[in-house]
Amino acid sequence: MDKSFLWFLLPTLLQTVLGVGVMVPITTYYLDPSDLGTVAILTALAMLVTPLASTGDNWVLSTHWHATSARGRKELLFNLLLANLGMKTVWVVIFWLLSPLVLPHLIRDYRPEYHQYFGLALAGLLAGTLWVTLSSLMVIERAPVSHAVNESLQWGAGAMTTLVGLSVAKIGVLALFLAPIVAGLVSVLHGLWYAAHRVSLRPSLHWGKAIVRSGMPAIPFSLMDVVANSLDRFVIQRWLDLSTLGIYAHSQSYRGMFVTVTKAYSRTMTPTFLELFAGNPAQPRRQVEETVSLWYLCVTAGGILVTLFSPEVIHILTHGKFDQAAELVPIWFLLVFAHSMAIPYTQYLLTVRRNFLLSWSSIVMSLGTMGLVCVATWQFGVIGATSAAVFGALALHGMRFYLARRFGCPYGFEAGVLWGMGTVLLVYLVTSRVGLPLSAKIVLAGVVMAALWTRIAPRLSWQAMRRVWAAPK
Repeated sequence: MDKSFLWFLLPTLLQTVLGVGVMVPITTYYLDPSDLGTVAILTALAMLVTPLASTGDNWVLSTHWHATSARGRKELLFNLLLANLGMKTVWVVIFWLLSPLVLPHLIRDYRPEYHQYFGLALAGLLAGTLWVTLSSLMVIERAPVSHAVNESLQWGAGAMTTLVGLSVAKIGVLALFLAPIVAGLVSVLHGLWYAAHRVSLRPSLHWGKAIVRSGMPAIPFSLMDVVANSLDRFVIQRWLDLSTLGIYAHSQSYRGMFVTVTKAYSRTMTPTFLELFAGNPAQPRRQVEETVSLWYLCVTAGGILVTLFSPEVIHILTHGKFDQAAELVPIWFLLVFAHSMAIPYTQYLLTVRRNFLLSWSSIVMSLGTMGLVCVATWQFGVIGATSAAVFGALALHGMRFYLARRFGCPYGFEAGVLWGMGTVLLVYLVTSRVGLPLSAKIVLAGVVMAALWTRIAPRLSWQAMRRVWAAPK
């Protein structure tokens, strides 16, 4: 087990335990589905700033980091931070000036206070600007402890702001818009402390051009990705209502938890794959493949547990207000398989500098996904929107596999993806069509955990656990 994984996973464990056990019950006690629907649509519209202001930090660092001297890396980092902050500020101002003219035409049952909420949503994005660059830096530098600390501080600050706003200040939905601002400011303080000795305050035309060449191709792809992820919220609130969007948005909060777990895996394995493709691997390829297979086994077990117990858990946590979200959560879990599958092939395409191909092929797939989401939402409602979004992600990452192999990627397809998804889907169909009593679910969960333990136990020892937590940074 790579010691970085648990450190990258630590914030997710914190968010899972406190978020699901504390934040969800409190938030759903004070707010209704229509309130969460309001937050969802305004946040989705504000998020369009992110891709437009993107400098492709991850793409730039993956392309240039291992081929640059220590001094050049400091200059590169400063110019990335400068470009990111400048681009984000410009687009936030543009969106704020246009919002009084545009929002009334986009949001069903528009109310004047939505303009204030939208401004706060934009401020939250601006507050977290530097973290985009510093997160990519910590990943490529193998600094999981610093990454975990920053993410934990962000989440803790946002959670505390939400709790105080809802239960003490009684400001209602406004608390959910203030939380990202506070979280972003806390992240900036820690991030600047981490980067203080890693930057050289020297604007560089050379690195400016490099950022444009390597990073700007990420803008169309990022834009299509955000638009695709926002379109479902838009059509749901236009064709259905804000309450239905609130149910959908609540299910997406669990999706966010699943994707965050996948990000921990991605941040752990990205340096490993980059080293493998660069020809100087720190681990033998066979060991890498064993790690990936074990990951898919754990993901499959997690997907089965999520599918079995989603209805009961969501009913208890949300006081029965959001029970309809339970049928969507297992579908969202399939994104863990999709995003995990794409990691080696995306890194390979970046390594061989196929940035433009990676971007534009993804745009084509995203356009298809957007059309599918519209049709599926019109025909099947929120479950159609969810299924279409997941299918689109699978198709996108399947395309990346095809392109990477076409350009000589030495890493093949992992069969565990298909076996895992098939198993989770089978359990989902059985539980949704036939139904299982709680006692049967508990027995089945015990069998799954026992089978997983037989595979993991031989790899565990006290010495291994000590090495896992002895992270370098």
